[in-house]
This record gives sequence, C-alpha cells and structure tokens, in this order.
Amino acid sequence: MSQRHRKRTISRKSLALEALIDLRATMIDQHDENMSNAAARSILRIGKKHGVRNRSYYGVSICRTCMEVLVPGRNSRVRIRAKSLKYTCLRCNAIRTRGPSFGGD
Repeated sequence: MSQRHRKRTISRKSLALEALIDLRATMIDQHDENMSNAAARSILRIGKKHGVRNRSYYGVSICRTCMEVLVPGRNSRVRIRAKSLKYTCLRCNAIRTRGPSFGGD
C-alpha cells in the first residue's frame, strides 16, 4: 500500500470524526425532534461508512432499530438492573443494555 493512500485514509477518518462530533452536538442541543432524528441517522451512516464510532455517553442514545434519538423520560425508559443500564425505546420496544463499564470515556 502506498504512503499517499494511507495519509488520505487517515485524513478521511479524522474528517468523519469531526463531523460526528458536530452532529452529536447538534443532536443534543436541538429542541426540534425532526432535526435531532436527522442528525442521529447521519451519525449512524457516518459510523457505518467510515468505521468511526463515538464511544462517550452524553445522556442521550440512538435506537438502532428505528434510528431515532432516545431521550430518557421523553421517548425511552431507563432501568438500572444488576449493575447495567437498560434502555427501552417506547416507539419500537427495542431494548439496549449497557454493561457495568457504561461510564463516559
């Protein structure tokens, strides 16, 4: 593999990570539900295409089934069971579990 190709891949991933961070901020700050859900869908698309994941937790999550923002108390239920968090999407009833090390990075 040539050196030029590696540099381009690294820069593409860094640009994708910057876009991911901006979309995450947009998703959290927006009060418009449609705008937040559009940002969530874009986050999932960027993550799949470029292999970039944002592991930190900001109080909101994304439902992988219906691709919508899960805001505790508004459209999701959060339960603490046996040292883990269980998120339930109230729209599609999908359950997502975060293990004992669910804290932010």
